[in-house]
Amino acid sequence: MKHYKPTFQCEIKGVAETQNLSIEQDTKEAKAGIVTTAGEVTGYKVKASPRLLDRWLDTVIRIAGSAPIFCFIVGALLVWAFLGIRFGKSAKWTAVISDVQAILCYVFDSFLMRQLLREYSEQREAMAEMKSRRDSHERMLGKLKNKLGPEGVHRVSQISGNRPLDALDQGTRTQGWFARMIIFSAWAFGHIITVGMYWVCIFIWLGFGHYCGWTDQWQLYINSATSALMVLVFAFLDCLRECYADYVNNCLDAIFRLDATLEKELRCITDDHLPNEPEVIQPPRENPLQVAVFYYADIIGTLVGIMILIAVIVAWAAVGPVFHFNNNWWLLIGTYAGLIGLFDSFILRNIQGKVKEYTVCQIQSLEKRDMTLFAKTQMAIPPKDNFDTSSVTHRISIAMGNVCSHLLMVVAGFLLTIGCVIGSSAMRWSTTGQLISNIPPSIIETFFMLILITGQNDADASARVDMTNIYHRRQRLLWFVKDAREYLAVRPESADLAEKGDN
Repeated sequence: MKHYKPTFQCEIKGVAETQNLSIEQDTKEAKAGIVTTAGEVTGYKVKASPRLLDRWLDTVIRIAGSAPIFCFIVGALLVWAFLGIRFGKSAKWTAVISDVQAILCYVFDSFLMRQLLREYSEQREAMAEMKSRRDSHERMLGKLKNKLGPEGVHRVSQISGNRPLDALDQGTRTQGWFARMIIFSAWAFGHIITVGMYWVCIFIWLGFGHYCGWTDQWQLYINSATSALMVLVFAFLDCLRECYADYVNNCLDAIFRLDATLEKELRCITDDHLPNEPEVIQPPRENPLQVAVFYYADIIGTLVGIMILIAVIVAWAAVGPVFHFNNNWWLLIGTYAGLIGLFDSFILRNIQGKVKEYTVCQIQSLEKRDMTLFAKTQMAIPPKDNFDTSSVTHRISIAMGNVCSHLLMVVAGFLLTIGCVIGSSAMRWSTTGQLISNIPPSIIETFFMLILITGQNDADASARVDMTNIYHRRQRLLWFVKDAREYLAVRPESADLAEKGDN
């Protein structure tokens, strides 16, 4: 039996598909030893999981992040809110939303973690394939440089360096109205002002504590409010991440097609038939505590976590007659799922931060390798689009996100969860005791979900800039190759002299 490794501890191997396509050749270019390509190039393909259960889970997650499911959840929340006009004073009415929220959020925890694990694997595989093709570019650009000669390289680079670059709008053009609405709303949900308003509401609720006599009903008010908000935020996050994944995949497809076209043109000019070599990306080195978090994240992001929840729900239903289906019994499942959800929220933010950190690291590595390609062409790298972080609110958001994603916050979340269990146990898990394990976790988990939206917005904006820079670099290189082909077609004799001189 092979030793099990979590997703973050596995090496990623990728190889770009070699562009061996049909070619066409005219008389003039044949004399120059140049061919033009015909046929479609290979775009970006998302690899399906080899395991059936994983493919099934990915399908369920995509359905959960769709417009109909989101609208259904919003509609259900509105129905619950209007029913509160009639049943608002009933403890069961408040307990129901708490239980539904806890169970739904527990499930969405698994969905969100699965999305993060999938994003990590897919983006690193994409980086591995781009690096694999880049190595072939370097080999063939060396041949093209020899074919052009010093004068030819200089002339072609002057022409290509002034060519216009197209914007990377593939992801935006393919977005529907629902995706645009979700992404626009995400900036409002994840804004630092929204997070601040959330805490203002919490302090207002605390201010009414003395007036309400610190009763269980007063506690249930905030429990119901945060529960409803959390259901909305979790459903919103699932939709947002699916929209983000679609955007990234469409942009990667445009980049891959451009990169494959560059490879195809280079192969035609240089008559290179060597296949692209595989690229292996080693897993990042982390301390044992972070590795333990990776193992736990793998449990959440697979069917194991959901199976555990199903087993707990069955056990909870089985003990219903023992509790005579009283208020304590109604709160029990919400308490369990709420405590687990509290800890999972710390894990989610940590993993989200790690995914972005590792992705940025790979993009920087690709950029450094691309500098070698531009050195061969004597062209300057296209000016980089930079992610604007000049505003005060944005700097605060980034700082807050960095603090919340730190490994020590996971430790703090674990200690807080244990503290809630101890407090509830000291009160013999009465209604008030269970509310201790419901309300603080609910408040903190909702805050972390808002921070997750902030982090997703940050990752989205950063990815747009990074992919645009990669796209522009590939465009500039493709212009160089196309201009070199035209130069060689017009000046075949200079190419022959250059090749003889090199020999």
